[in-house]
Amino acid sequence: MLKEVKINNKQELNKFYKHLFIYRSIFYKNVTFTVENDKYNIKNIIKALNIKNRKQRFKYIYDAACDEVDNFYNHKDICCFKNNKCLVQQQLQNGNINGCCRLCPFQSKQGCKTKNLTCKLFTCSEVKKRCPVIKYEDLNLLKVLTKRQRHMIRSSYFSKRESVLFDLYIGSILLWTVRIVIRWLYGFYYVKRYINKQ
Repeated sequence: MLKEVKINNKQELNKFYKHLFIYRSIFYKNVTFTVENDKYNIKNIIKALNIKNRKQRFKYIYDAACDEVDNFYNHKDICCFKNNKCLVQQQLQNGNINGCCRLCPFQSKQGCKTKNLTCKLFTCSEVKKRCPVIKYEDLNLLKVLTKRQRHMIRSSYFSKRESVLFDLYIGSILLWTVRIVIRWLYGFYYVKRYINKQ
């Protein structure tokens, strides 16, 4: 079955967003969505709705959102890097590198070793004062997820991409909370070990 989405004004766009929870449900498993025109830039949402396998849909949403953030900041040095240190780290003259405000187990001299959307969307107050930044609300593709799943993404700092995708797939807040605490404890252990090496 084919469903064409016609969005010619803001009212129709708002109606479309209100119905997303139904469109992503099992009732639309055999429906293929198309968009008449992409005036409101929803092609990526339509593509996500057409991916019926949940794991694949989450992967697409997560990776496409990461790409959107990367494209927004492409060729912009908003952190004013110098010798692998952001502006704030240069001013503080601390041992942190690559703009990461905390000691993260995925940090390396080449930058982050994992693809974490939460960390990508974080900008410090110094950056926000100086230039425009991309926020969660700007990523319309995330509206395909439930509020619970968006909360999981918003709060999954210092986590591997695969861990975040697993949390989204399972969808349990309780299990996610336990896994986040374990990640934080691991991060705390990593920081202690790093400090003791210094």
